[in-house]
Amino acid sequence: MRLAGRVAYVTGSSRGIGAGIARRLAADGAKVVLHARENRDRLESLADEIRASGGTADFVMGDVTQGETASELVRQAFDIHGALDILVSNAGGGKGGRITDFSLEDITQGLALNMVSTILATAEFARLTQSEQGRIIFISSGMGTHGAPGVSIGAAGKAGSEGFMRSMAQELGPRGITCNSVAPGCTRTEMIAGQTWPDQVPPWTALRRLGEPEDIADVVAFLASDEARWLTGLTLAANGGLVTTAANILARAQ
Repeated sequence: MRLAGRVAYVTGSSRGIGAGIARRLAADGAKVVLHARENRDRLESLADEIRASGGTADFVMGDVTQGETASELVRQAFDIHGALDILVSNAGGGKGGRITDFSLEDITQGLALNMVSTILATAEFARLTQSEQGRIIFISSGMGTHGAPGVSIGAAGKAGSEGFMRSMAQELGPRGITCNSVAPGCTRTEMIAGQTWPDQVPPWTALRRLGEPEDIADVVAFLASDEARWLTGLTLAANGGLVTTAANILARAQ
């Protein structure tokens, strides 16, 4: 229960990596505020699951790509318990494809989801939190560092957010707030369910398997804890030792 008494807000937490993170933070004692753009049933089910395990869970809903919704949702999360200690910016994704096929709307939407919403949420967290052990954790991706064909806008958003986190580490450090990014490799979630290409990934990792949401959640829980108090401005590659050139080969094969 190393996070007992702390309040954590996890964006994009109705399923996949976000849900895994929420479960783990709750198991460590944090009061968790879940988030999704839609699908209230999923959020209620996960909140009920966490409560049944002895944890505390609430949720907020909204589209973080729309206007200042990302900021407003942080305020709503804060208001539930009158405090906010941990922000996990996990919501991401978006349209893939060749850059020549993207419209201005596609580009704007992709950057809003993968970067602008993180900037807005972080700014509001910094305004509201009084915690002297604040934690901001951005869920990035290997494509933010290495890139791959067909994911240019997502890669731009992830890379931009990682750079933003490094600057925030310097800006918010004097207040005791740490800012780090976690870059998962290929992770088994609903997003890749039913596709065949993930089966090609394990031989290209040092640990010879796909990642699981729990693998990422454990890294996030560590960064949220007091044990990680001396880590800030970093991007941790939680990818099982994935050979990055292989990621590009697989991306080209899709």
